Amino acid sequence: MKKQSFVTGAAILMAANAISKILGAVFKIPLTYILKEEGMAVYNISFQVYIMLLSFIISGFPFAISKLVAEDISKKDARKARLTVKISTLILSSVGIAGSLALYFGADFFALAMKEENAVYAIKAVAPAVFFVALGTEYKSYFQGASNMIPTAISQVVEAIIKLAAGYGLAVYFINYGIAKTSGGAIMGVTAGEIVATAILMLLYFTGKREGRLKSTREERSEIIKSLLAVAIPLLCASVVADMMNVVDTTMVRSRLLDAGLGEDEARFLYGAYTGYALTVFHLPVGILATLGVSILPIIAGAMAVNDLKRAGRAMKLALELTIFLAVPCAVIMLTQSEGILKLLFNNTASARMLTVVAPCVIMMSVSQICSSVLQSANKIMLPFFFALAGSVIKLLVGYVLVGNPEYNIYGSAISDIIPLE
Repeated sequence: MKKQSFVTGAAILMAANAISKILGAVFKIPLTYILKEEGMAVYNISFQVYIMLLSFIISGFPFAISKLVAEDISKKDARKARLTVKISTLILSSVGIAGSLALYFGADFFALAMKEENAVYAIKAVAPAVFFVALGTEYKSYFQGASNMIPTAISQVVEAIIKLAAGYGLAVYFINYGIAKTSGGAIMGVTAGEIVATAILMLLYFTGKREGRLKSTREERSEIIKSLLAVAIPLLCASVVADMMNVVDTTMVRSRLLDAGLGEDEARFLYGAYTGYALTVFHLPVGILATLGVSILPIIAGAMAVNDLKRAGRAMKLALELTIFLAVPCAVIMLTQSEGILKLLFNNTASARMLTVVAPCVIMMSVSQICSSVLQSANKIMLPFFFALAGSVIKLLVGYVLVGNPEYNIYGSAISDIIPLE
């Protein structure tokens, strides 16, 4: 197994993430022509429901697995690291099946809760992806904990390619069946991408493993389960609360746009423009820089496991400096060239001002992400959550006031993203 340094691992993941994000944007460019703003609103709402349930099912486990693997490898106990993967596979596969079934059969409920009845087909189409993400999580987390970012990079790029090809092809196929089914076809590409990505991760894991059957005692298995849950459950609870806040925020924005005097179609148009265009561009650099947190995790966790505080401190300083160095230019370009970027990517500049308003968040959100990863890797598991929760409450309050004001409408949501991070 090839182990990379923090900078090398970060470079590999950032390159892969950049490719997958660009492919995602390329996917959305023709998709916006097919779905328009109304269809993009359905697509994004369905995707949010999927992410919400996915987070409820597996959130906390990727970090917990990577952290335990990093600690075991730092202590020269590769066997225990592999045993962690085996046990987590049984746990996550079970909850993944339950999650997919809940999302599929609860599609009507979720669509109604999000005030978007057209999202039923799309929610059902993405439901199987929950299981495949859960199944692939333990293998991806193992490689990341072992500071081997190449399998993750390969799976991400292939996933993005499959998502693009399948999603666009299915959207075109269903184009004559209305917005609901066309959006469902588009998001079905997510399911196809996750199936292929999971298959790749499993193939790389099992072909790279030379050891025979893993034997373990009940005490050893119990210890690993307790260690996993000790990290995963607090993060899971934090993630559930955070995702619930996001759902509340989405519902609040849609409702307050109507309260501001906008018609239902106009409200859907503005929400689709903001989430489908402006936030798509915004999340490109934020998502790419999030890989720094993935790369720093095994360094910090491994150093803390052997009480090497100097190494942990050096890694933390380097990660923070690199994050700021990369985030500032991204925010400046987005702030000054929002119209040109949207014109180039989507040939649609309707959300240029929205992107300009939200651009400064790139710096603050990127720094927040890396600080959270460092704190959690150093066993301060819940501290970032409390700060994030306070910020979410402020965001909701500010958004409620501003979005319902006809002078601000959707721009109130962009402004509310900035204030809690300042």
